[in-house]
Amino acid sequence: MKNLKLFVLLLSVGLMSYSCKNDDDGGSSSGSGVVIYGDTEIQLKSGVIMDYGEYMDGIYNFDITLVDTQVRTVDGYPFPTEDVFSGVYFELFTSNVSDLQVGTYSFGSADAGGYEYAEVYINATIEQDEGISINSGSFSVLDNGSSYELEFEGTTSDGTAFSGSFSGPLRAYDFSDEFGRPAEEGASKPRLFFR
Repeated sequence: MKNLKLFVLLLSVGLMSYSCKNDDDGGSSSGSGVVIYGDTEIQLKSGVIMDYGEYMDGIYNFDITLVDTQVRTVDGYPFPTEDVFSGVYFELFTSNVSDLQVGTYSFGSADAGGYEYAEVYINATIEQDEGISINSGSFSVLDNGSSYELEFEGTTSDGTAFSGSFSGPLRAYDFSDEFGRPAEEGASKPRLFFR
């Protein structure tokens, strides 16, 4: 896991702060969709898009998380509203500085139009959020902006096929200034949702 210790620290601080203050902006991130993982069907209710800024020259990193629960904001960071959640996560790369470009992103590359890291989550918790790694597939952005239309499919590391779609707004988070840009060789960022 990338930077798990930093995530645990951020989560602990977030949860302690939440007990004192919840700065949820109340904005809606409700949408609809589905993930089919083998014989399991997950009804998606909301999602987030996290802007991590420039990954390397002209390549920008946006992470998408889609879950079967609503999402709340605690001290500027996204958290699921339910203790147990399921969904999908994709770390995507684009040449567009402001949003994911419409088009299909292929697994196996950190170049524009690709992704190297993604996971499926089945009955995960913040404390135990082990996902099932995705090792092939595609992620399509059919529409972006105030509302997104997304489709995805592939295979996980355990050989299980998955597919799905999502339509609706995504709650946006800008972390582009928090982790430095461009990324240093071999550098990784903490995942603030699911990690």
